[in-house]
Amino acid sequence: MMDEKGMFSLVPQALEQLPHGVFLTVGGERWNPMTIGWAQFGVIWGKPIVNVLVRRSRYTHSLLEQTDVFTISVPKAGGLADELAYCGSHSGRNADKRAETGLTPLPARAGGADGVAGCGCYFECRVVEKLFEDHSELEKTLHARYYGANQITPDGDPHDVYFGELLAAYPG
Repeated sequence: MMDEKGMFSLVPQALEQLPHGVFLTVGGERWNPMTIGWAQFGVIWGKPIVNVLVRRSRYTHSLLEQTDVFTISVPKAGGLADELAYCGSHSGRNADKRAETGLTPLPARAGGADGVAGCGCYFECRVVEKLFEDHSELEKTLHARYYGANQITPDGDPHDVYFGELLAAYPG
């Protein structure tokens, strides 16, 4: 596996793709890629950390609560756009995303979750902390845009923030 510097060498590719979506998969028995567009990469507690935000209403949230590992699979620029769209608009509660999209798992290499085969790079992580989002201090314009009356639940459908220690990062 890579050292910390090598792990972070793949971050620019992830940051470029994030506005278009990347896949988040979690450990456990059900492989269910979900599209995310928010993540942070940095060093916290002396460890390389990746933060992901998952809304409590999402099926992936319930799966993540049952495991302590996740993987971010970053498609190559412009790649897998239809699959990202599908995984971002359909719940694994009601659909078999593997069957519907043709996506296949890529076995984890370092103890993370199985990723999505055919992507440009991967970040395998182990959850070391989780924070429940508190909207009381969030800037009002951000609250209105991301947690206002247009959300699925009356409380604004908040996210939980998962801090994942980066176990490995590697190109596809």
